[in-house]
Amino acid sequence: MRSGGHQAEATVISRPPPIFGALAIRARAVPMMPILAVLYVILIAVAELLTVLTDARWGLALHIGILTALLVQASVVVDQPYHKLLLALALAPLVRILSLSMPLEDVDLIYWYAVVGAPLMITALLVARTLGLSWRNLGFTLRSLRIQALVVTAGLGFGVAEYFILKPEPLIDEFSWGAFWLPALILLVGTGFNEELVFRGVMQSASSDALGKSAILYVTVVFAVLHLGYKSALDVAFVFAVGLMFGWVVAKTRSLLGVTLSHGMTNIALYLVVPFLGIAATTAPTIGVQNVQISAHEFSREVQRMQALATPPQIEPALSPSATPTPSPTPPATPAATPEPVEVPPPQPTEEPSPTETYVVQPGDSLSDIAAEYETTVDELLRLNDLAEPSLLYTGQAILVPRSSEAAASTTVHIVQVGETLGLIAESYGTTVEVLLELNDLSDPDVVPVGTSLVVPLPP
Repeated sequence: MRSGGHQAEATVISRPPPIFGALAIRARAVPMMPILAVLYVILIAVAELLTVLTDARWGLALHIGILTALLVQASVVVDQPYHKLLLALALAPLVRILSLSMPLEDVDLIYWYAVVGAPLMITALLVARTLGLSWRNLGFTLRSLRIQALVVTAGLGFGVAEYFILKPEPLIDEFSWGAFWLPALILLVGTGFNEELVFRGVMQSASSDALGKSAILYVTVVFAVLHLGYKSALDVAFVFAVGLMFGWVVAKTRSLLGVTLSHGMTNIALYLVVPFLGIAATTAPTIGVQNVQISAHEFSREVQRMQALATPPQIEPALSPSATPTPSPTPPATPAATPEPVEVPPPQPTEEPSPTETYVVQPGDSLSDIAAEYETTVDELLRLNDLAEPSLLYTGQAILVPRSSEAAASTTVHIVQVGETLGLIAESYGTTVEVLLELNDLSDPDVVPVGTSLVVPLPP
């Protein structure tokens, strides 16, 4: 019995150290997790800024590093509440990695959402299954239909409001049912459903155990940070406010229905409907005889360039710069020796920028094709148009290209205004409808939507 007692005592003594050791490790690990969660958001923001402000490859590399770190750390803390948060957060850098690494240069921008959205949706569902999130956890329910209807209706207003912030080019060439229905479906599924599944479905549900009520705020910050690519602080603030409302609605109703439809309606209005209504059309500043609608930043750069050309070259004085002019003394009665002439160096000719013209991107165009057509390089086109990467090209975009020396006549771009027809535009530029149809690869002279960028010859 004593032997047994000693054995029992030895057993009791030998077990506590591992238990207390594990508790000590956990006690040290858990307080650090909120700090790491915030750090990951900061790193994602830095990666986004690197992508849009410097070289996209640096941003891509940092996103890959963040994704790797999140997956490694999530595998280490499997038994802790932050395991779900870390694994779900890995979807954030994955969004940008997919959009930057896929070869989509020759694909119209509207189809990017479908190509990038498909693997992202599959990954989100796999992450949800790995974390044990049920369909109900993800918000696949029908609840509080009145609230859902109000949220859906608000989506149209959100789209109009964001258009006044960004004023993007439309993603379709004309506002007709044939051109509208497929892009609308892609935006509804590729952005509305897909992004709400990732952020409000998987990420918000997965982080609730670790962050509690702060999960809505945390996920909304991540969602807003991924919109830094639009280079608009106002848009980031707008997206944050809308995302915060979406997070609250999902937490309140436990349903993704309203926010999914509202998100989709926002982007449909923003990219497919409002650009054709002319409600935010403004008179574009004109440079010379051009009638091109450009951004304020591009306009200021053009003004600076013209001012530089108009400024006469400065001639360096022969005297020392520190010398100050003094009144000339009264000339003496006796003739003075003729001073030696001072040679003034001729002004150095300033290098004028190469002349440019405007080209409207057609379906199927790539930057490399346009560069070959105008006998220039992709890097030169990126510089002329302040583009971060070739994949930012989209159909209908007006870009600057080097002016061909063999061109018989110069052209410019005219933005179709409300009430204008192809005949009126042709008459104002002293040309014919047939010339405009040929220049713009159009087949129907009666289908010229408001906001369309038309290549037109300069008036003689």
